[in-house]
Amino acid sequence: MNRFFLILALLALLQPNVYAQNQSLKVISYNIWNGFDWGKDLEREKAMVHWLKEQDADIIGFQELNAFSPEKLAQMALEWGHPYSLLLKEDGYPIGITSKTPLELKGRLLGGFWHGMLHAKTRDIDFLVVHLSPQDWQFRRSEAEMVSTYIENVLVKNQQEKFMVLGDFNAHSPFDAGFDLAHPETLRRNREGDSLRFEEKGAEAFQTLRNGSFDYSVMSRFLSLPLIDVVQNHTEENRKSSFPTPLITQELSPEKQAGYRQRIDYILVSPFFEFQCTHAEVVNTGTPDRLSDHYPVVASFAWDE
Repeated sequence: MNRFFLILALLALLQPNVYAQNQSLKVISYNIWNGFDWGKDLEREKAMVHWLKEQDADIIGFQELNAFSPEKLAQMALEWGHPYSLLLKEDGYPIGITSKTPLELKGRLLGGFWHGMLHAKTRDIDFLVVHLSPQDWQFRRSEAEMVSTYIENVLVKNQQEKFMVLGDFNAHSPFDAGFDLAHPETLRRNREGDSLRFEEKGAEAFQTLRNGSFDYSVMSRFLSLPLIDVVQNHTEENRKSSFPTPLITQELSPEKQAGYRQRIDYILVSPFFEFQCTHAEVVNTGTPDRLSDHYPVVASFAWDE
């Protein structure tokens, strides 16, 4: 009998450690497309709230919270179980973050950015939410340099090992060079857009391509910190597309739809999380087909705080 109770006592002592090892952290990055048409598309808004509630994520970083106020984001976040939220700004194309756990605002950066950068901290993890320029590769490269320098000076030099950068980078990864070759319609459409802007404004026109080709230097700057691209490590080549969704490709022919895919949305993590990532994907099938022009990026991590 004494041996039996001794075993029970040992199991009770071990149980919290077992529980801690089995805990997880789920993170989502999502560009929600013009804040549900500046708040007018209530059907799509309701559907996304329902989907996010089903996902039960711990942290969600948002881009394009157009026409949102801090109060609106806070109220909506409660619907998917997040009592904490922060909004970068209220004009233009705002960035935001919501969380199950208390958020500490660490910084709002706007100067020199197309849309800005939001820095928040929760659970001893620093989260940087970004939305880089959709129109000009040189502007994106400048933004990448500012974000990377910020990480080096504010986080790395202060020995903060736990951080993530998530958002719509509007840039292609060098890992996806083969993926880009397999989807030529994306390059064609970008060349067409650049050409039209050049005809209108000449040498001062924004150009999303560098000399007519995809520029990989933006993502290379982040990867060289190093930051880890978790989707690259956990997702098959043909499942990485994050833009566009059928909401904006319905009028294209099947051939053009098949060729018009790209990955511009990412969750990048510090080396601390590289081997703690248990799952990462772009959710580019099912319900998200109808929720935005971008697909969400989702990643889960083993987390024993």
